Amino acid sequence: MSEKDLSKLEKIIDYKFNDKKYLKIALTHKSYLDEQTDYLSNQRYEFLGDTILDFDLTLYLFNNFPNLDEGNLTKIRSSAVDQSSLVALGKKINIGDFIFLSKSEDANGGRNKKSIIEDAVEALIAAIYFDGGLENVNKFVSKYIYPNIKELSQDPGKKDYKTRLQEHYAKIGKKVTYENTSTGPDHSKEFSSKVLLSDNVIGTGKGKSKKNAEQMAAKAALLNAKN
Repeated sequence: MSEKDLSKLEKIIDYKFNDKKYLKIALTHKSYLDEQTDYLSNQRYEFLGDTILDFDLTLYLFNNFPNLDEGNLTKIRSSAVDQSSLVALGKKINIGDFIFLSKSEDANGGRNKKSIIEDAVEALIAAIYFDGGLENVNKFVSKYIYPNIKELSQDPGKKDYKTRLQEHYAKIGKKVTYENTSTGPDHSKEFSSKVLLSDNVIGTGKGKSKKNAEQMAAKAALLNAKN
């Protein structure tokens, strides 16, 4: 992919990189290294971008919602940066079109895989930080994340799938539990979660944190409960 192609993404996000190397790393999936050994994958950027996004959003919530307690602030933050939200953001800026993938990963639909899109979005945030600092990260987050905050603040638990699932089964006197596992190196772990109801699996989910995986599993369980 040429720098001309990457300039299309810069126009979409309204940020021009001073050094394109940061953007290239952010868009390089680990599979691409099988074909291009002189590239670096975005795994470390994704790790940092996740933390930067949490920091920026936490500061915004703290300063703009003084009447909300810690629990509700946490719920809003979790909902604003969960996988579904970041994937929606990624699709909005068409980030999948710009990711460097191996031919096999590309052929297997990698550009539309939620985990790959989510990681690329977080890596992009790290790239903006390296190139332009927190001020430009804030501009990006303000444009794509903050607009959803007002709705979430009106009902902090609206997208908290674990709470909704717990309340759903509490009405009939039942309780769900979670079983979690993880794979991968410390800097790039993937967590898997199962929701259990009387030893029966009623939902599964994956995420980059235990909390995120449990939320995804609870979401799946809620959908199954409605069917």
